[in-house]
Amino acid sequence: MVGPINKTLDLVLMIVPSHRSERSRASFSDLATRFGIELNSSQTSALRQLPTVLEETSADVSEVAIALEAKACMTEHLKSIPRLHAEILATGYLARKASPRCITVSYSLVNCASEFTSPGRIGKINRHNQPGDAMKVVDMLRNAIPLARQGDAYGYDVLGVSAISCANDGSPVTLVNTTPAPTTADLVHYERMIRSICSEYRNRFQI
Repeated sequence: MVGPINKTLDLVLMIVPSHRSERSRASFSDLATRFGIELNSSQTSALRQLPTVLEETSADVSEVAIALEAKACMTEHLKSIPRLHAEILATGYLARKASPRCITVSYSLVNCASEFTSPGRIGKINRHNQPGDAMKVVDMLRNAIPLARQGDAYGYDVLGVSAISCANDGSPVTLVNTTPAPTTADLVHYERMIRSICSEYRNRFQI
């Protein structure tokens, strides 16, 4: 995103001219192989059936349609809240200033595991008071991030939060659907986030 301060976001979708060449451009479906994401046969088939979305290059200048910033709170939840809040607010502000018509999205992962092995300190295990620690982060994300529809000029258009269990010790990472994970009746639930993005896109770009 090019603006008062250039900002690299986690995912940016752009509307490009129809005449632009598709030569030597990777597609969204290629990312699974590039990043070593393991998919079963049905997941691979579903991915291949999606519409073709091509990767842009750093020299491309196109209209930004969706700007998404992804965050993760994995450990030391209470200490992380002020920094997480500040970073999300700053990114939303810069994205809106850079491209006022774009759809701004904040998506966060919150770790609900009771223990987490710190990657920066060999053998150090952080212990969490769950589900309370994760709940405080989820509540902040749900209630303290401004929304454009609430009248904030630089609020986000869409918010999303998912809860996972990650001990970071080699054990499987799993999706959490119980407290403190958002329910399907919560506006920040993952599926509602996706539906809100689609709705905003149709309304804003009349597609």
